[in-house]
Amino acid sequence: MSYPFQQGGIRLPEPSLANRDVAAASKGHFTGHAVLGDGPGRIVQLESHHELQFCLCLAARPETGEIYEQVSFEWHDADGELHPHYFDFVVVQTDGAVIAYSVRPTYGVSDEFFEEMCRISDQARKAGFVADVRLLTEEDLDPVELFNAELLHSVREENPEADDAARKVLRDMQDIETLETLKDRTGCGAMGFRALIRLIRSRHLQLVSHERISPKSQVFKREQV
Repeated sequence: MSYPFQQGGIRLPEPSLANRDVAAASKGHFTGHAVLGDGPGRIVQLESHHELQFCLCLAARPETGEIYEQVSFEWHDADGELHPHYFDFVVVQTDGAVIAYSVRPTYGVSDEFFEEMCRISDQARKAGFVADVRLLTEEDLDPVELFNAELLHSVREENPEADDAARKVLRDMQDIETLETLKDRTGCGAMGFRALIRLIRSRHLQLVSHERISPKSQVFKREQV
């Protein structure tokens, strides 16, 4: 879809593929949408702030191929009664493994909930629906990973001039360099820095160390453009 009144048009993101819709608003907790992927991307529905944080972290991980939200799985309780369970995220990894994630605040992980999730996990794995099920709480958030994931997400929008300059710098790159040095070589200032972060996002550049991305961060060429 595009806006015909704007030159060139603007493509809207693809709709969510969730098996159920998240409420558009709530008085009790955060709800919202994010757009993942390159270009116009695809809408992902979110039902908590922790879901947003984990969504960005999962999307930024190199092993993530595709990510889906609110994926339905039918399971049965001890009495054989069927119930739908909606995994907050299902990730199809680049190696083909399918991993389901449930996001829950620590205070919400009761014995009853944990027992239910164990039953659901066991059935989902035995059915071949997923390879594994993982529970995520705020204690699993790595502040460095979250900072970088939010930064990588913030630079999604392309800048053709700066991106071309950054790709040329990458092609000429031989050794480990700082982002600041590479930015200076682009000749595009802050836009050049953002373009270099997009190359980290596309996994053409890689950080030497697990640290918050900054101008002083050292990177190396992981893949040619």
